[in-house]
Amino acid sequence: MNQIEIQKRRNDIAKLLKTSNKIHRNCVRINTANGLEHELEKVRQCYLLKQQEMEFYTEANFMYGDGRADILVLDLAQVIEILNGETEEECKRKAKKYPTGLSLVMVDTWIGAMAKKKNLPSEVY
Repeated sequence: MNQIEIQKRRNDIAKLLKTSNKIHRNCVRINTANGLEHELEKVRQCYLLKQQEMEFYTEANFMYGDGRADILVLDLAQVIEILNGETEEECKRKAKKYPTGLSLVMVDTWIGAMAKKKNLPSEVY
């Protein structure tokens, strides 16, 4: 794909979002209603995306439906949801509110993953 085609695809995916002066491409929005671990994982994921020269939105509200994605990756037409206190089933139910055609990736927080590995509750770790 050439650069013009890549940008067109990104823009087509971005059209799924509500327009707002609070949302900016490739900027991480912090939501204090989420836990610190959740927000740190969001920053980590966005850093990895930016390293790969991919474009994204965080706390992305969709035009139709009631969903808000943790991260919307424009290059992949993909939503990244960070599991922190919610189960995969809850996340899948939430994702049903998203527009069709977007793939869903669920990631655990680093602390949550380490706690599971050590068989500890995440708040103890």
